Amino acid sequence: MAFFLAIFPIIIVLIGMIFFHRSGTFVSIIGWILSAILATTYFHTPWEVVLGASLVGIIKALGITLAVIFTMFLIFLMRETMALSKIIEYVKGIAKTKEEQTLFLGMGFGSLSTSLGMVTPAMFPPIFRLLGFSPLAAIAVSILCYDPLTSFALFSIPITLPAEVAFKVFKINPPGIDSLQAFIWDFTFKITAFLPLISVAFAWLMLWTVGGKEAIRKNWLAATLSGLVLSLSALILAWLRLVPVEVIGIFSGLLTMLFVNLYYRQRNHREKQEDLKPILNKRELLWASSPILLLILLSFIVNFPQIKGYLSNVLGDKEVILVFADKKEDLNILSSVWFWIFVVCILSIFILRPSKETLGRVTKLWITRIGGPFLAYSLFFAVAFIMAWSAMEVVDGKLVPTPYFKEYNMNVIIAGTLAKLFGSAYPLVVPFLGLIGTFVGGSTTASNVLFAKIQWGTTLQTLGPQAFMWIFAAHAVGGGIASAITPSKITNAAATIGVSGREEGKFIKATLIPVTLITLVTGLLLMLYFKIFG
Repeated sequence: MAFFLAIFPIIIVLIGMIFFHRSGTFVSIIGWILSAILATTYFHTPWEVVLGASLVGIIKALGITLAVIFTMFLIFLMRETMALSKIIEYVKGIAKTKEEQTLFLGMGFGSLSTSLGMVTPAMFPPIFRLLGFSPLAAIAVSILCYDPLTSFALFSIPITLPAEVAFKVFKINPPGIDSLQAFIWDFTFKITAFLPLISVAFAWLMLWTVGGKEAIRKNWLAATLSGLVLSLSALILAWLRLVPVEVIGIFSGLLTMLFVNLYYRQRNHREKQEDLKPILNKRELLWASSPILLLILLSFIVNFPQIKGYLSNVLGDKEVILVFADKKEDLNILSSVWFWIFVVCILSIFILRPSKETLGRVTKLWITRIGGPFLAYSLFFAVAFIMAWSAMEVVDGKLVPTPYFKEYNMNVIIAGTLAKLFGSAYPLVVPFLGLIGTFVGGSTTASNVLFAKIQWGTTLQTLGPQAFMWIFAAHAVGGGIASAITPSKITNAAATIGVSGREEGKFIKATLIPVTLITLVTGLLLMLYFKIFG
């Protein structure tokens, strides 16, 4: 009963989207209400903790929600000033078919953009619509392209931040791991060990959502090779430690773009050469793409470790707020990607020079579209923290576990029940815990942080400490895969092109089974790695 009630809000969210075609915004509200009621009535959680967890979740989500809404403004501005149309003309000149555009933009530029901190569900749907994709296909590729590298988003924060919390805060020290850097590199390498199959699977899934079996039949080799270029380059870079962890995804995405372009140029060599050339002059292209180029440049500079560290300390304690009990939050405004997206928005107004009427139209459209994604991301983060803080209470101003914590904490119940049910086969379900964590919270980073200690305890009980790094890596990969069905991202993508909950429901219905199978493959790979490496 406890296990069923712990996952009940997740079940309701899925039913609401798949069978009743409700939007992610609507189900996020229902999910939050259900989680709050269950936490207080069954899981021994005081109301003040539920409300405090919700507030912390909403503030934690600001890094994503603000990035989303400012990205939406930028893409609306580019569309209304025709800059986006100019970029589309160029893309059509170098990638002629929808399948080629899917692999070039989705597998290549999507992975690169995600690694730089761009929000592809907010940025890409209008681009694919202008390329002639259906609303469903535009949503699909824009969301799926966030996933092929699973954990290398936002300069690899889903890897580095959970590793730091696990090693320094939770004092998780697996055998052979004697420093934070050793933890990060081992974690990174083990994540990349899963990617060859995962990345190829996402390339195929993108093609399937765009053109079904026919698209896969004609482009299976290109999809397979692009997935291998993306994943194996990341694996080699992680193995040899040739570049910082933070930029592995950038290099892999760029290499994949180059490969896709060269592959199709070679395959289409019989076509007239002028048919393969872009039809836009360089000055027009520079003007049109300047907002994206600025965003790439600033993201790269700001997220360089030394610069990011400096910017994080500029405002000092002025940006640290006490949220609830003893829980403080450092907003890190100047080092957050949302702030620099905002800066690019301001600069782009002067570069693209919209008329007063155009800017008014952009602003009006922006205001009407941002509410849904903002609410969905915020409330799903709130649900994640309610689950993590269930069966906790405030004592002397500090948040501490109640005497019922082990029996009634929702996350502990989910992990513990699955561990008991599967026993030695527990590795098979590890990625599904990552999937659940990201599905609820909308963030792989949050999933990895919130489940790190739980996975450590469960691993000690079932497999021993030497297994933890593989377990934690598979959890992270499962969380990355979950971005493909995360309601908040789906709502975000739908909002940018103005479609309803019906398209959201159709997408999650179409991808739920493939995503489940990819997650299962991750679990099977984990069991295989245990047999090989012990």
